[in-house]
Amino acid sequence: MDEVDQQALIGAVILEHGLDLDRLWLAHLALGGDASEQSIRDYSAGLAGLPVTDRDALAQAVNEHCVEAGLPARAPLSGSPLVQAHTGPRGPGLSM
Repeated sequence: MDEVDQQALIGAVILEHGLDLDRLWLAHLALGGDASEQSIRDYSAGLAGLPVTDRDALAQAVNEHCVEAGLPARAPLSGSPLVQAHTGPRGPGLSM
């Protein structure tokens, strides 16, 4: 997955569900990330990038919080395929 796409999708899940960035930052640290709390805030707002290890730790933290809260949206890991909407001969749909 492209870094920009991953950032946008992680940020969207955080925003959509109003996830607590303090809790996500701590969970991200527990999962092996080492970015500062401000870096996580900037990343989730689309203001800065993160190394792949921090992006994936944050995505995992977001996903764990979604599961705990019974929320449907999930944040992608860097190795996830991107599913894109497209319009083809059969109309709008999804493709990989």
